[in-house]
This record gives sequence, structure tokens and C-alpha cells, in this order.
Amino acid sequence: MSIIDEGIGVSLEHYDHIFERFYRVHNTSTQQYSGIGLGLFVTREIITRHGGRIWFTNNQHIGTTFYFTLPPTARTASHELRNH
Repeated sequence: MSIIDEGIGVSLEHYDHIFERFYRVHNTSTQQYSGIGLGLFVTREIITRHGGRIWFTNNQHIGTTFYFTLPPTARTASHELRNH
């Protein structure tokens, strides 16, 4: 699955932090921070806890494309315990 936004894109210095809790990127066009920095963190947590993966490609100044995958059957803690 992929989702394309038309925001400011992601600068190289933010790549390693973009999915961290409370991490926000300064919007230079509006000279402000928006949001509280939980959206991508929560998204990553949901996807990884279901056995998926999330990443992005940057289209700086014209947006970002976020991709994620999920396994055909979501893994749960009880499912993993039964299989080990």
C-alpha cells in the first residue's frame, strides 16, 4: 500500500527520526510546527505490531510517499506464542 502526500517533503536530516514519538518537522513555508508528533509513530507501531513494515521515499518540496506492507494474516502475541 502507498500513500502520497503533497506536503513539504522530508529533509535528509530528519530521515532517521521521522517515526519517533513526538518528533515534528519545522515547516519552513509557514515558519511553524504542526501536529504533536504522534501520527507517524502510532502508524509505525500499529503496522509493526501486525508484522508489517513501513518506509518512505522523499519528494522534497513536493511531498512524500509512504509505503507499508502487512502479512496476509496479522501476527498477534497469542498466535506467536502458539507457534514457538
